[in-house]
Amino acid sequence: MASVDEVIASLSANANAVVETQGQIEATKQMTEETLGQLQALGVEGAAAALSACKDQIEECSAMVAALQNKLNEAMAAAAAAKQN
Repeated sequence: MASVDEVIASLSANANAVVETQGQIEATKQMTEETLGQLQALGVEGAAAALSACKDQIEECSAMVAALQNKLNEAMAAAAAAKQN
């Protein structure tokens, strides 16, 4: 049977992975924004519109990852409370 400390350690590892994922998503968003600007400057409207939709989806992913991070923090707090009881 796992201990509360092991649960907390696992949650912490998950939270660290989510932070890394958030950074990767933000890097992709920045790349997408740069490419979108280039397409708009070139007047390639069809591709720019499609990439703009892609950027919107990336922003939704970022919001979902932020929500996941909050839930993991709540889970760690609950586990820490369990440890004190």
